[in-house]
Amino acid sequence: MIVNNIECIGRKFNEADFLSPDCIVIMLCRECQPAVRKLRITDDAQKTIELYLQNRPDIYDVGEVHCLTVLNNDKLQQLLLVGCGSGKECTPTNIRKAAGSAVRKLKELRCSKALVAAPLLMKAERAHYLQALTEGLYLGAYTFEEFKSGSKQSALCSITIANDVAEGQKVMEAAGIISASVSYTRNLINRPGNVVTPAVMISEAEQAAQQYGLEIEILDEQLLAANNMNAILAVGQGSHNKPCLITLKYQGAGGSPFTAFVGKGITFDSGGISIKPDDNMGEMKDDMSGAGAVLGAIRAIAALKLPCNVMAVLACAENMPDGNAQRPGDIVKAANGKTIEVVSTDAEGRMVLADAVWYACKQGAVRVIDIATLTGAVIIALGKETAAVVANDDELAAKVIKAGKMTGESYWQLPSLPECREALKSDTADLLNSAGRPGGCITGGLFIGEFIEPGVAWAHLDIGGTSTADKTTGFKVKGGTGFGTMTLIKLAEML
Repeated sequence: MIVNNIECIGRKFNEADFLSPDCIVIMLCRECQPAVRKLRITDDAQKTIELYLQNRPDIYDVGEVHCLTVLNNDKLQQLLLVGCGSGKECTPTNIRKAAGSAVRKLKELRCSKALVAAPLLMKAERAHYLQALTEGLYLGAYTFEEFKSGSKQSALCSITIANDVAEGQKVMEAAGIISASVSYTRNLINRPGNVVTPAVMISEAEQAAQQYGLEIEILDEQLLAANNMNAILAVGQGSHNKPCLITLKYQGAGGSPFTAFVGKGITFDSGGISIKPDDNMGEMKDDMSGAGAVLGAIRAIAALKLPCNVMAVLACAENMPDGNAQRPGDIVKAANGKTIEVVSTDAEGRMVLADAVWYACKQGAVRVIDIATLTGAVIIALGKETAAVVANDDELAAKVIKAGKMTGESYWQLPSLPECREALKSDTADLLNSAGRPGGCITGGLFIGEFIEPGVAWAHLDIGGTSTADKTTGFKVKGGTGFGTMTLIKLAEML
């Protein structure tokens, strides 16, 4: 499979494979270093590595890439030593990070043919390490140059990953599908708001439905009104790009109940009448990251043919401040009959999700996981590497966190305090759409929870700090990260 102009091929360890590549990449953790001798590399390369390791104790730092040149079969060959950590640091997540750094060095060196080897892949049961390595190579190579005139696609780099993992090629093919879905999500996020609109999200969903045999339903402005989805309508009424609710269903487990992934799809967020400052407002093209992750995930779930039933619900709108826009102080009745006092039109994501999670419940979902760039408060609470979880079911929250840990995406569950729920009460309506700054990440999540039907397990994922990266590092590339896509795929596999 080719993703981001990288092709990864699996092969059993073979001495001849080390002779022809432009570059050999050795993934190295401190504990695995003695096993480098078992990789069947040439004597000259082995001696060069041993000599170099004597003088560079930092070689094992995660993502550190050291470039050497060796003589191999009478020709010069590049040799990259890539740090994967020491002791407990040598995890699949850190392997993923290290691989991302390695592949960018391969592209910098303009390698067309490389061999990647790691002592830890010499054991049959290390499939999770092989998958992480493959994903890191694919995702670290990601670039977004769609709107640069004269940009040229980088040359294809063919990478052989030497491994003795059981069914290694199948593992790598799955990693390719997952990486392609994350890259797809990144592309959606990185495209500007004049290119990605609610109508374009419909088009993308229709293409996915056709390609993967998914059931699709689209509620346009008229059908939203017929279903009393006034919360999502209120958010979208200030824009000429009309709101919509898109539902895709993948049925890979017969009559089993559905799990719903519900994504916030604000394709551009000006803040509405409660307009945002102009500094960095252009970054608000990423406010559809949740819907992008959901759409990317269901594509991969279908391509992998996972034995589960999943519905993807995309709540799409554009939040703009024209003469028809909702105002602070307005009261809106959501589809479940609860009334909402609009304190801030910039607290719009929770409103579109209110109608969307209710609809997922009505469609028969027994679990609902919503994902959204919901608050800036999550950045204050947890920084830009960890997303927040607010849930009515601790078991489901724990599964989300575990799925994230397995895919290199970090989550932390916040408490659903009764005081935070109390803060959502309005004097003139059932709920406030914003309870202010204190506990803002929690209250934002709990607001959405008010629209979950009784008995339905629910978890809210606030990716407000993790949806974009300020710089390129590891397998994350500056811009849209596609965060949450891999978590949802893994969660579908677990559930």
